[in-house]
Amino acid sequence: MQAAPAEILERWGLTPISQVSETAHAWVWKVRAQAGVDRALKVYRRIDRGNEAPGAHLMAAWQGRGAVRIVNETASAVLMEWLEGPSLGDIARNGNPDRAVKLLARAAQGLHKPPQISVQGLKPLERVFAPLFTVQYTTNCSRSLRRDIEKATTLAQALLDEQPHHTALHGDFHPDNIIVTPDGPKIIDAKGYFGDPAFELANALRHPKGMPDLVRQPTQIEYCLSLYARAMNVPRLRLAQWAAAKCALSIYWRSRGPITQDAEADLLQFLLRHADQ
Repeated sequence: MQAAPAEILERWGLTPISQVSETAHAWVWKVRAQAGVDRALKVYRRIDRGNEAPGAHLMAAWQGRGAVRIVNETASAVLMEWLEGPSLGDIARNGNPDRAVKLLARAAQGLHKPPQISVQGLKPLERVFAPLFTVQYTTNCSRSLRRDIEKATTLAQALLDEQPHHTALHGDFHPDNIIVTPDGPKIIDAKGYFGDPAFELANALRHPKGMPDLVRQPTQIEYCLSLYARAMNVPRLRLAQWAAAKCALSIYWRSRGPITQDAEADLLQFLLRHADQ
């Protein structure tokens, strides 16, 4: 178990309680502030917080719309309010996926209500998707996966070229990034992107995590496309196209190099079918 960095604990007057998670990008601890209030301390492996650097500024600007409260931050760490409650992903995995996706849509609607939030330094979708246009394949990559990645890449370029307008985007909106607290759902872990609002819930089509059969059901895809498109007030087809493009980008990220195969190859096929309708 990783120990919370003493320098940050001392600077912010924190006492560690327990480590609650560890990912490839960061560690999270439950800590107690001097006033006796519990907080969440997230410390990144990179000194610049990587692709989540703009996210804290965006979450601060979204206060009062359901975003977690940012208490303090440095180049490599963020201190947030402690959120008590299950994630929407937990709710889905515990047998109520319909409630989870409905609350997710409602949370997105609240986050993006007028007026639009303006935050400097957000990452344009053009930069987010740029790596997809350099994708390479191994000789063992199936013809069907290569075809589908190339089709999704073409879709991504067309979507980027014809964005109707640009807005601040969470960038990683899915059930495990929404905690259901006694005060209502709270959104965490924004990436801080900027671009087409139809992108915002595209990644949610690949979730809840750990429910692969559900997210591949045609009726579930259809239901979520309609639900999420209404929530964001965007064309359903455009959302479906972004979902396929984002799935391809995630496959590329996981490959860490030339693509050979991926567990979501079949999901990409399903999403592309809906993107063609």
